[in-house]
Amino acid sequence: MNENIDQIAAYFENVPLWPFLIFGLLGIVAFMIDVINRKRRAYAIESFRATIEEELADMYPVHKRWPKNINHYLTARLPEMHQNFEVLRVFIPQKRLSAYNTDWNNFRDFCRNITDEKIAAAEQDAADSNQSSKTQSDPKEVFHQLISNLMRHTNL
Repeated sequence: MNENIDQIAAYFENVPLWPFLIFGLLGIVAFMIDVINRKRRAYAIESFRATIEEELADMYPVHKRWPKNINHYLTARLPEMHQNFEVLRVFIPQKRLSAYNTDWNNFRDFCRNITDEKIAAAEQDAADSNQSSKTQSDPKEVFHQLISNLMRHTNL
């Protein structure tokens, strides 16, 4: 056993140390890059959540009121939300990227297609009939579900 240890020690005496130094530096650089990427990911998640919570404060997480001219209200906020969507998209794992894109597209389509008339019609239907026989889904519930679907991607 002593012979083996002596042989290994002799090997390290004869081999140059610069390859070990390079591998050590590469390990340190890889660790630093990982720390930076974790901070960037946390910042992207925080920005995405903050944008939704600030821009849609009257409607999410607790619904207070629908603004007048809802279509323009939501579409005016889409560019900033889209920028944060794109930043966060870099940090979404590949296997969940399709669901993330689908949830964003559904939310964007909802924002572009919702009108005050649709909301009024849904409220009128709710007032005229009981909840179990409702044929059209409530835009408030759809909106909350779409936002919840987007927010679930920030809990990775």
